[in-house]
Amino acid sequence: MHSLLRRFQLYIIVSIVAGVPLLISIFLAGNTILDFNRQAKMSEVDREAIQMVILFDNLAHNLAVERGLTAGVLGSKGNPDQVAALGQQRGKADQAIAALRSYKPELLNSTFVNMLVSDITQQLSQLNNVRAGVDKLAPTIAPFGYYSNLNQLAIDNSRLMLSQVGNYQLGALGESLVSIIIMKERAGQVRGALNGVFARGQATPVLYANIQGYISSGDYAKRSAMLELPPQFKQQLQNQERNQVWQQVESIQKSFLSQSEQLDAINGPTSQEWFKLATERITLINQVRNLLQGEMNTLSEQRAASAIMTRNVLTIGAAVLSFLFAWIVIATVTNLRSRVGSLTNKLSEMAKRCDLSVDLDQTGRDEIASIAASINQLNHAIRHLIQDVKETNDHSTERLNQIIATSGELDSSGQETIAKCDNIATAMTELSQSSVEIAHSAERATEDTDNMNQQVLECQSQSTLSFNSVKSLLAQIDATQHCMHELESDTQSIGQIVATINAVSEQTNLLALNAAIEAARAGEHGRGFAVVSSEVRDLAQRSQEATESISKLLDKIRDNTKSAVDNMAKSKQASDETFHSVDVVKQSVEKLESAIEQVNQHISSIANATIEQSKASEAIDKDVDVLADIAHRTGSHANNLNEIVNGYQAEVHRVQGKLHEFKL
Repeated sequence: MHSLLRRFQLYIIVSIVAGVPLLISIFLAGNTILDFNRQAKMSEVDREAIQMVILFDNLAHNLAVERGLTAGVLGSKGNPDQVAALGQQRGKADQAIAALRSYKPELLNSTFVNMLVSDITQQLSQLNNVRAGVDKLAPTIAPFGYYSNLNQLAIDNSRLMLSQVGNYQLGALGESLVSIIIMKERAGQVRGALNGVFARGQATPVLYANIQGYISSGDYAKRSAMLELPPQFKQQLQNQERNQVWQQVESIQKSFLSQSEQLDAINGPTSQEWFKLATERITLINQVRNLLQGEMNTLSEQRAASAIMTRNVLTIGAAVLSFLFAWIVIATVTNLRSRVGSLTNKLSEMAKRCDLSVDLDQTGRDEIASIAASINQLNHAIRHLIQDVKETNDHSTERLNQIIATSGELDSSGQETIAKCDNIATAMTELSQSSVEIAHSAERATEDTDNMNQQVLECQSQSTLSFNSVKSLLAQIDATQHCMHELESDTQSIGQIVATINAVSEQTNLLALNAAIEAARAGEHGRGFAVVSSEVRDLAQRSQEATESISKLLDKIRDNTKSAVDNMAKSKQASDETFHSVDVVKQSVEKLESAIEQVNQHISSIANATIEQSKASEAIDKDVDVLADIAHRTGSHANNLNEIVNGYQAEVHRVQGKLHEFKL
């Protein structure tokens, strides 16, 4: 589900999530509006049906009145007052007929309505003939039966029309109205029939049975009305029943029914008295009928108006709410799309331009504002981090430059060390050669002293030769003494060189220590540099140890050289004495022999010292070679260190270039 939602943009998801319920709500509201519209239509149908019932009722009422007046005209043999009243009532009946024919319901089933109206119209087609016969006082069609049948048809049509009423309350009122209409119709029939009976003073069994049926049907209609009428109308009908006129009519009807055995001589009021009382009772029934008609008409109008109002209010409310919700959804989606788009565009521009100086709009209290605020906090943190990294990188660059300079100095010091080692090697070679020459000279001096010892007896004769030999010996001793002084001077020079090498080793050790410290600061990037600095420090330590060994050997050489110088001084002194004592050789032969032995010993010592010096020179030469090799390796490591540092410096410059791409 999450992967599916991630395929769509947020505003589309919000549009779907908010739009679908909105569409469903609009659909449901539409259905509800349609339901209320159907209810409004049904209320209109009920109103039209009630109107048709009222029209049928009005027709039946006016025809019933016309029927009664027609009976009065016929009974009075054309009484002018009765004829005038009948004429007025015919006008009212014609208006009721015209109203029925002119009413065209819009919602009722037209076929059903036309069928009911056509039945009435068909019966009304004979109305003029009936009226013409009555006017002539010689009717060809029985008016009472005609009007009664026509009224019954109207009542039946009213009951059929009530089947079209959907509202229960209106239907109950309609049934009550029909019951009241039947009561009124039966009361009218009883009035007309008894009017003739009381006028003639007798009745036929058929007429008696008809009147009894009218009365029974009226009583049944009254019971039905009492069951169906609302309480207020039931109370009204009961009040009418308690009326004195109603009670008199009931008493007269009961009196007539009790005379079934004397139909030829009926006792009762005069026809005029009866007609007046019966008409007043019909008026009382008609009052209830009028109230029911008004209530039904008002209720149907109210229900229709209420249904239409409810439908219209719901339609307008649904339209307004739908528009409002749609506007809210559209505004929300538009705002969301705009804000998310702005946020995305700014982030894209920040990524493309590496611009961290831009702050996102975090106004508001929604999730987008929270995201913008969090991104701004992250942006500020990254900005400070990059600033710190840039400063650290700058410091690292400075330290790398120092390391490069130190590495260059280390390389130069290594080269100088190599040069000094070469000089020491050359000097030691010359010293070794001088030692060889001294050894050869000592051997020759030994041979000479041996010859002198052999020829001591011939000293007298060979005094001149001895003088020359001693003179030559003095010259050699001077040369040897000069060589010894040079050897002592060279030894001191070697000591200075060794001190220089020692200082260079200490400086190299310090530089290697500094390089190790800088490598530790560099972290992962300085690991290779740390290894090289460790090797350099080891080489410097070994160089220092070698110089200390050379210093010890030089101390020994200086001691031996000093001894040799002292011995040479003594030899020179002895030679001087020999030189000055040549003239007294004869007297000092024994002394000369002793002196020669001493010279021989001194020469042996010189030879031994020279041999030791030669060995020491060879050892120094080897140590110098080792020192030169160490210096070469130190220079190589310095070059490697320089290459590593240069590579690291290039990486630092590249990182620095990347960091400078960000705008802070």
